[in-house]
Amino acid sequence: MGNNKTIRPCWIFPLITLTLLIVSSCSSQKKEATNPEKTMAIACPEDGKCTTQVFHNKSLEVKTDEFGGVYYQMQDHPETSVVLYQYARNVEKGLQDAQYREEIIFEIRHSDVTIIYNDSDLQKTKMLFGRFCFCRGQTGYYKVSHGNLDAVQKNDSIYFNLAFSVTEVPQVITSVTASAKK
Repeated sequence: MGNNKTIRPCWIFPLITLTLLIVSSCSSQKKEATNPEKTMAIACPEDGKCTTQVFHNKSLEVKTDEFGGVYYQMQDHPETSVVLYQYARNVEKGLQDAQYREEIIFEIRHSDVTIIYNDSDLQKTKMLFGRFCFCRGQTGYYKVSHGNLDAVQKNDSIYFNLAFSVTEVPQVITSVTASAKK
C-alpha cells in the first residue's frame, strides 16, 4: 500500500500565496495600487489598473432596490473589515462612454485567521461583483455564489486568492490574487 499523506487545506493557501508573491516580484509587469503602503494588487490585466483596499471596522449591508438591483452600504462594525478589489480599464483621452470598471467587494471577520469558502458559502462574506460601463442592462452589482475564496489574515494584512464567476453579465476579472494592509 502507498503512503497516503494529506495536506491540510489551511497550509495550501499560504504556500500558494508565497509562491505567487515570489514569482510576481520577479515579473516586470507587476501592477501595484496607487498607494503601495496601504494597498497592493498582485495581478491585473495589462490594459488596466487594479487596486485593493481594506476598510477596517466596517461591514456590508447588501440591499435590493425597487427594481431588483443589488447595492450595498458600509456601516461601522468593530468585528469586521470590508475588502474592495477594483479593476479599471485604461481609457484613451477624448473617448466618451469608454470607461469600464469591475469590482469585487466582500466582508471578513477579524477573528477568522484563515477563510476557505466555496460556491454558496461565498455569501457568508456578502460577496458582490460589480460591473460598470456603458453596457445597457449589464451594469450594477451581482451576488457571487460560484467560486472559491481562500484568505489569510496575518501581520495586519489580508492575503486572498479568489476564482469566481457570475452568470448575469460578462466579466473580465475571473480570478484575483491580492493582498492589502488593514
